[in-house]
Amino acid sequence: MIKKTIKVLGIRLSLLLLVLVLVVVAVATGLMLGYGVLGGGQATRVFSGNLWQEVLQRLNP
Repeated sequence: MIKKTIKVLGIRLSLLLLVLVLVVVAVATGLMLGYGVLGGGQATRVFSGNLWQEVLQRLNP
């Protein structure tokens, strides 16, 4: 009984971790495509802290 519970809990935690990793990858890919392709910038710059400071400054004039 306890082994089965531990196994089910392990499977659920593994699935949760997998979903979280996939969400992070999807968000990063979306940001890169949006900034690189649609925005015309360099895709890897989306991970730069300076870019996000610029964005936040533009949002709060």
